[in-house]
Amino acid sequence: MWRTVAVVMCAALPVSFYVLGDLMDAFPGVLTVRSAEEDPGSGPRAVAEDWERVDPAGAVAPVGSSPSPVDPADLQQRMAAKAELPVVGGGLAFSVVAAEDGQVLAERDSSSALVPASTLKLLTAAAVLRQYTGDEVLVTRATVQDGVVTLAGEGDMTLTEEDLRELAAQTAALAAEQGTTAVSLALDDSYLVGGANPAWGDNGTAGGWVTPTASLALEEGWLDGEQYGPKSTDPAGDAARRFAELLGEEGLEVTGGITAAAAPEGAPAAEISSEPLSEIVRHTLLISDNTTAELLAHLVALSRGEETTPAGAAAAVEAEIRELGAEMGLPEEDLAGLDLRDGSGLSRENRVPPALLAAVLAQVASGEVPALEQILYDVPVAALSGTLADRFGHGDDPAAAGQVRGKTGYLGGAATLAGVTVLPDGRTVGYSIVVHGFDGADADAARAAVDDVAAEMVQVD
Repeated sequence: MWRTVAVVMCAALPVSFYVLGDLMDAFPGVLTVRSAEEDPGSGPRAVAEDWERVDPAGAVAPVGSSPSPVDPADLQQRMAAKAELPVVGGGLAFSVVAAEDGQVLAERDSSSALVPASTLKLLTAAAVLRQYTGDEVLVTRATVQDGVVTLAGEGDMTLTEEDLRELAAQTAALAAEQGTTAVSLALDDSYLVGGANPAWGDNGTAGGWVTPTASLALEEGWLDGEQYGPKSTDPAGDAARRFAELLGEEGLEVTGGITAAAAPEGAPAAEISSEPLSEIVRHTLLISDNTTAELLAHLVALSRGEETTPAGAAAAVEAEIRELGAEMGLPEEDLAGLDLRDGSGLSRENRVPPALLAAVLAQVASGEVPALEQILYDVPVAALSGTLADRFGHGDDPAAAGQVRGKTGYLGGAATLAGVTVLPDGRTVGYSIVVHGFDGADADAARAAVDDVAAEMVQVD
């Protein structure tokens, strides 16, 4: 009997335990003391469900009226008033052109052919982007044949130490495949004639402003890595000498001196490539790089089939801009004063009317020339980037921070700024501003005056 009782109790305990768990919904089953809910309604109620419903029509405030159109007469008066600043002393010229329709909204002395300084780089950029897609790269190669390594450049002056080391490693491997352990080294720098430009005057290599253009260069020929430090006078030769050292570090013996010779066609070759041309343009405009600006001008001459000398490069850019101006239908007087002597703006002999530069930039911003639109995004932004990072931080100018885009320029008595911006009424404009004739000791004040003039374009009041 006791055995039967024990068996019954052992069976009853689990059943009771399960029934209790089912009632409390701890286990799945048919018994429950809670109301059933199914996903997704089983989660907590959203707080917003208890909010008062409102009419959608009243949920958004009415859109305000658009800003009143900028009065060109008022804009011109406000910008021209800056000519009375002591540092300006009347030496002010500017042009503001609407991108939408080419209308001149404000101008003062805009047809005068004035020194553009580094704003000239905008025209060089436009010229090179008219000739190239921007996807092209500049190749540097080394051929290996009959115990001779020939280093040949196609315009890459931005080679880094790592680039050249990679080329040396590839070259040594190629020589090893040919069973060669010792080679002589030749340099082929015939791709561009290049060289120093006499029109630079005392703003050239000796002053640390620019490296002579060459078919290749290591770190742009900046001997101390600084933009305005000492520059190589033989950038291709210096690159070849460093290449010889790197070949030695890769275990390939280089005998004799470096000779000049054309690279043999069809010979086995190692090669490396630059960044796309569009990136070189961007770099040039952002930091106002004179060396790459001159290189770009030479590439324009090369593409046009013209002589790749400094004079030929300047003439090629000028010809390209004249053709652009003719396509735009610019007045002959705006083109008459154009006279370019280099691609960087270092020459004091360069002349560009503000009306021409503003019109070209308005065309760039119009959306009608997609090939040139890159320029809109490459130029520095006021108080934020590039050569404008430290500008527009005085007086009433902070209102222009982040709004004015432009390429800066300064050269012996000429302070310039040219670019694009948006007026308070939403119109996009191209502009060019030149303050000229001041004493070199007043350079900072002249730059500040240029900023004051530019700020008037974006002032709301």
